[in-house]
Amino acid sequence: MENKIEDPVNQFLSDARSRAQTHDIDMLVFGNEAADLDSVVSAIGLAWVLGNGKKPCAALPLIPIKRDDFRLKTESRWVLSQTGIDADSLFFLDDLLPLDALMSRVRGFALVDHNQLADGFSKYEKKVKIIMDHHEDLNLYPNALRQIEPVGSCATLVSENLINGSGEDAAKKIPQSMAALLLGTILIDTVNLTPNAGRATPRDHAVVAHLQPIADLDTDNFYQGIRAAKSDISGMDTRDLLRRDCKTFRFNKVSCTVASVPLALEQWMVRDMNLAKGIETYAGEMQADILMTMNTQRTPEFSRGIAVFCKSPVLFTTISAMLASNLDLEVIPPPQGFACGDVHFYRQGNLSLSRKKLEPMLDKYFCS
Repeated sequence: MENKIEDPVNQFLSDARSRAQTHDIDMLVFGNEAADLDSVVSAIGLAWVLGNGKKPCAALPLIPIKRDDFRLKTESRWVLSQTGIDADSLFFLDDLLPLDALMSRVRGFALVDHNQLADGFSKYEKKVKIIMDHHEDLNLYPNALRQIEPVGSCATLVSENLINGSGEDAAKKIPQSMAALLLGTILIDTVNLTPNAGRATPRDHAVVAHLQPIADLDTDNFYQGIRAAKSDISGMDTRDLLRRDCKTFRFNKVSCTVASVPLALEQWMVRDMNLAKGIETYAGEMQADILMTMNTQRTPEFSRGIAVFCKSPVLFTTISAMLASNLDLEVIPPPQGFACGDVHFYRQGNLSLSRKKLEPMLDKYFCS
């Protein structure tokens, strides 16, 4: 990788961050509130595309969480470190405060890796000008220029725009660090392009084949490093685990928060005998009508679990049958002395149903 100080991506980010304090911003580029690797890298990548890598106030990438919470994003921190990108140059949510003051200087939003504004930004919906995403299209913001495609990673769409950008030599001008950022993101989102995972498309394969020589990285080793970092939950308590990769959706008037947790539910229940209380408390903190945790464990074999809390028993009765039939659920017996309260813990037999697939299912259920 290039020297961190001389790296063009670092220079772009540093310039964008400093100039944004006093200059108008043509496009604020940001991903979803979980601020996972795909959202972080896609925001950086699209901002680079929109600014041609040279115009730091044409597009400013925003990480829509507080700077201190970035410590929980272990895979993003690891990839930034490995590619030589300085996390201190990133622009975080608390750099925006007060929000209204900055929004008066922002001409437009470019959404990546999501196509519905989180509550904190919803009142600025008229600013949505661009959408680039790989999730199901919710058909919001009809005046926005949209590219919503069923590929394995939003970073694939960003990469295609970068590779096919203006000028015959556009693809040759991709910095090594940018290629590595995008490459790693696509690999982790597609499970290293594994066919059985059912995530990678021919477009993902084509982009990886283009980026790998530029990044000059062994894809298998890079993927394994990201996967290990993503699974690193050492030092995290229950609240940290709930908020490290958390998304909130609104279906009609129902607020549903879904946390993705890389820890088997059975282990978590033993690790924290007050887990149910922690889930209920976090649901209150998020003002969620429903809070779910979608848990994964990869060794010795891949498994899924789900915990479900509903603010009202009627709401749980409403969705429990739908969840049970679609996710193939089996109740997890609690360990001795464990109080479940109003939280329901299950093993998930349908291993292919992830949060990405659950969201449109819930949207259809509540909005039909």
